[in-house]
Amino acid sequence: MIPPELASLRLVLRENVPLADRTTLRIGGPARFFAEVGDPEALAALLRWARAGDLPVLPLGKGSNILVADEGFPGVAVVLSGDFRSMAVQGTEVRAGGGASLMSLAVVAEREGLSGLEGLSGIPSSVGGAVRINAGSYGSEIFDVLVVVELVSRAGDRRPVPAAEIPHGYRWTALMESDDIVVSATLRLREAAPETIRARMAEVAGKRKSSLPPRPNAGSIFRNPPGDFAGRLLEACGMKGRRVGGAQVSTVHANVIANAGGATARDVRALMTEMHRAVMDRFGIDLVPEIEVLPPASVE
Repeated sequence: MIPPELASLRLVLRENVPLADRTTLRIGGPARFFAEVGDPEALAALLRWARAGDLPVLPLGKGSNILVADEGFPGVAVVLSGDFRSMAVQGTEVRAGGGASLMSLAVVAEREGLSGLEGLSGIPSSVGGAVRINAGSYGSEIFDVLVVVELVSRAGDRRPVPAAEIPHGYRWTALMESDDIVVSATLRLREAAPETIRARMAEVAGKRKSSLPPRPNAGSIFRNPPGDFAGRLLEACGMKGRRVGGAQVSTVHANVIANAGGATARDVRALMTEMHRAVMDRFGIDLVPEIEVLPPASVE
């Protein structure tokens, strides 16, 4: 039942919606509430309602870097739609809503002869999700080109924040530890020939296709440790093909877990623990998860 204070706003709110089909791993129980939100006014009202009810909020994006528990999520899972998927180009700057597809943004930039997103093309993420974790691949990350973000707080307050003021690093930003939701991002790109940009995007697409399994997955499971690669360490430990229940370490890339059929979040967590322990025992390296596990769980 939609609360009266939300009924007239641009949002669809439903109860007990399964999240498995909304994550790239195809794993996860139902969200107590699932909201598709179309504009800032609706988002602010939804967040105030959730806060008043002491409900946790999950900005779901494209569901590409997340493992939802088999029991589901006890709060409100939010997907940004409508106005939040808009994109606009002005000179060398591009402004995109937090719900816009990162791949779609890369295509728009290519058509406009703007370079800087080629390495990120193909990542199955929303712009907001990419900003939140400082998504990156093939030598680039979104904070390389990010100028300013617009955030909405749990209290419903909306504010712009320069990217330089947001602590960030490799596959991490301070936004991951806050309740703020990224509703837009402005990026400064550089002019280049569209054919050059297209060639680079095609190269990146080829690399991604050859390094990821065809089965549902969430990309890299662990962050690369300083000066090394998690995939190399895991492969050296013989983890390729290792399976727990329906979860299997890819035979293509040892830092990727695929849903080989009927995998549960419990299977994935158990396999992550094995992977972590194998690298720690052999190399003494404490791998840090890149994937967001809900509820948070340590790997030992």
